[in-house]
Parts: sequence; structure tokens; C-alpha cells
Amino acid sequence: MSLDLPQVLPQVNALAEEAARRLENLEQLLRHANDGLSQAGQLERSAILERIARAGEHWPGAIPTLEPLEAAFECPPLPPEFNVVAADGSQVYPDRHSLSLFYLINTGSICVRAGRGTPPETVSRPQVVYEEEDLYGQFDGLIPSAMIDGQRDVAEMAELARLGAASKGKPTLAILDNGLLLWVAHQAGISLSPQVGKLLASYLEHLGELKSADVAVAGFIDRPRNDNVLSLIHLASATQGAGSEESGRRHPWRGLTDRALFSGRLRPFQRSARFQHASPVNQRFRDAGHAVEFFYLCLAQGHIVRVEIPAWVGERPELLGFVHAGLVDQCSTPEGFPYALVRAHELAVVTMEDRQALEDMLAGALLDRGLSASHSRKSQTKQWTGARRRHRL
Repeated sequence: MSLDLPQVLPQVNALAEEAARRLENLEQLLRHANDGLSQAGQLERSAILERIARAGEHWPGAIPTLEPLEAAFECPPLPPEFNVVAADGSQVYPDRHSLSLFYLINTGSICVRAGRGTPPETVSRPQVVYEEEDLYGQFDGLIPSAMIDGQRDVAEMAELARLGAASKGKPTLAILDNGLLLWVAHQAGISLSPQVGKLLASYLEHLGELKSADVAVAGFIDRPRNDNVLSLIHLASATQGAGSEESGRRHPWRGLTDRALFSGRLRPFQRSARFQHASPVNQRFRDAGHAVEFFYLCLAQGHIVRVEIPAWVGERPELLGFVHAGLVDQCSTPEGFPYALVRAHELAVVTMEDRQALEDMLAGALLDRGLSASHSRKSQTKQWTGARRRHRL
């Protein structure tokens, strides 16, 4: 064992003490935040929007929709027959110590046809990428891992669009295990590189296909750490320099999250009001007709999750209600996580055994062509030390 646990023990005990102190402090902050939400709920929406406009484009909060800020909505009924489709992806990044340079994206998807007694349909789509243009492109060196993550996210949305087009007129809920704002674009902010811009264009195109197919799209975020609504409450309730860019930069409840706020306000199976993302990249989604909104949903035993939807879902009561009821139904298992996403992940995940089998397959293919099939010395040494092999001088 490499970790000296006796040395760590005092630090772990100190960590536990700090966690207890922090929890006590957060409970006091939560009371103040709840008071702030009540105050913000008394303001006219136009007044809040005016403050948001003055706060600047980098303000990290949430934009209110037409729903009252303090509202809690009950779960509506599900249709007797419906589809639930989900997609998830995983990746293997390029490794300069490997036999040859490549990366892999594997996408798993499932279609559950509820109410018809038929088994789910599952698909796994692996793609090995090895062309020099794909490995290097216009980058300085190898393709960044963030770009591979972006390609994986686009592949997931493409798979949902394919399944949505095949939904055959039945009400269909499409779920992603993440938020809907393309993360690589979200990280880039306002200035998108041509490569990121191309990914975003493909992603938005697939969202458009889902809209055309009348599919209710949702991004499911478990244990969210966001504090966008708290930033909104602070901005709406501020009295000094209200709405200025400086006053709205950071709320005073550091360490508190929206999840904690709504855990005391929502009963099981209720959802919060909808809010719109204030992220700069959401303007590009808005321009394409897919502005991203979110709400918080209380599942069994008070478990709070964040759900992201396109505005065209939020503005249609039948689609919004279907997302709400469909996710409650999907999370009815003891784990409290959508069944379809669990199965999609199982189909997408690339295990260590899978990676070894892929390397063995590559080694055989290289040897068949008279090429060397050996790892770097560093890679080999890591394999030895990872197996706790002892080396003596």
C-alpha cells in the first residue's frame, strides 16, 4: 500500500470537523437565501430582467421565465403508451505510449417502448479515429481531450435524433446524462474556435431534428452543484448598486447550492419553476431556436436533481409535463436514476478489459503488416508498478 494511512488519519479527522462546521454555517445561510427568494418573488419580472441586463453578459445567474419564482408544480399523469430513448458515450483518448495513435468514441443507446410489453432495443456504436487530419487538424499537437469530449457529446445527440425520428408518432422522451449546453462550447464562452463552432453547428442541427420529430428532450444532472438561482436571488434582492455588474458578480452564500435551496421547498415528485441559462453560449442556442432552460425536480426521499430542456419543450405544457412525469417514472427504481440512462451507460462504457482487447487486436493487425507492436518503456514500467511489482537494485 503506497498511502501511509496513519499519517492521513489526523487530516481526515480535521476534514470531518470542518465539514460539520461548514454544515452548521450553511444552514444559517440557507435561511437567508430562502428569505431572499421570497423577496425576489414579489418583484415584477420586468424589473428583474432590467437588473440582469445591467449586470453584464458574464453574470452567472438564472433568467426567470413566466413561471413564478417560488412555484412548485405537481407531477402530471403519463400517457398510456410512450417511448423513452437515452444515449450515453465514453471515449479512449490518444496515448503517445500506445502501439499507435488513435482515439475511440463509443456510443450506447436504448429505446424503451412503455405500455406495449416489448423488450427494449439497444445499440452500441464504436468509432475508431486514426487519420492524421483527425488526430492533429488545426491544433498545436494532438487533438485536445476537450474536443474529443465534444465529439462524444455530438454523437450522443445524433443518436437521440436517430431514435427520435424512428419514434413512429408515439410520445417520446429523450434523455442525456448531462446538461444540454454543449460543454466544449460552454467552456469557450463567447469566442468559439472554428473547430468548436463546427461541433456546435452539428449539435444544434440534431436538436432541430428532435424538435421536428416532436420529441421531449431533457438533460438529467444528478447531485448538481450549480448556484445560478442563488445568483438570481442575490441580484433581485440587492439594494446597494442593484443590478450593477459589480454587485451581481457573486452571491454572498458561498458553498450553498440551488439543490440545497430547493430541497426544503419541493415535496417528492414536484418540480420548481423554469429558469433560462444566462451563459453567453446560450445566446447561440437561442439564435438557433433552442434556448436552454432548467428546473429542479424532487424525486423520492427528497433527492433533488437538475433537469435541462430546450425552451420549445418548456413552452409547451404537454411536452414539459411529459418530461416531468417521464423522469419521475424512470427514477422509480431504488437507485433514483433514470433506468434508460443506466442501460445506455452499460452499453457505452469501455472497460479496462475492453481496452486490453483493443490493444491486442491492434498488435495483431500491426504484426500482420510487418510493423512493430510494442509499448513505450514508460508505459511498460507503469504496468509493472501498477501490479505492485518490486524492483531490486
